[in-house]
Amino acid sequence: GGHISWPSMPSFARSGTGDRVALARSKFTITDGDTIRLDGAAKGTRLVGFNAPESIEPRCAVEADLGQRAKKRLIELVASAKLELEMIPCSCPANTEGTDRCNYGRSCGSLFANGQDVGDVLISEGLAVPFVCGATSCPPTPRPWCAS
Repeated sequence: GGHISWPSMPSFARSGTGDRVALARSKFTITDGDTIRLDGAAKGTRLVGFNAPESIEPRCAVEADLGQRAKKRLIELVASAKLELEMIPCSCPANTEGTDRCNYGRSCGSLFANGQDVGDVLISEGLAVPFVCGATSCPPTPRPWCAS
């Protein structure tokens, strides 16, 4: 007993049960360490499960440096790997996905390089931190880089 199922969100499992689709390296650009932009998309796709340092609007010098390193490493990880993208519902209130009220209008997903979640690689190398959200909301975004 005690098992709870969520029939309205069958693809919400964070453990790779959604549909992974092959993604050619030529079909997206890398915005920063945790965001890509698919060709033709108006907004980026936030890679979920981790938070990388900001490279575009860093809050301190350490974050600026780490943010550039995280972005550079993500570019390396996808350069010659077999890539797959799994789109995942964003952790937002109902009916807000795709609007500025949800993740700045970005979609959400996981990017795999040779079968491994790129977020897990960045975390293991100290270039990102775990960031796991609930179904409709996220905890405060972890940004340990600028803590003095």
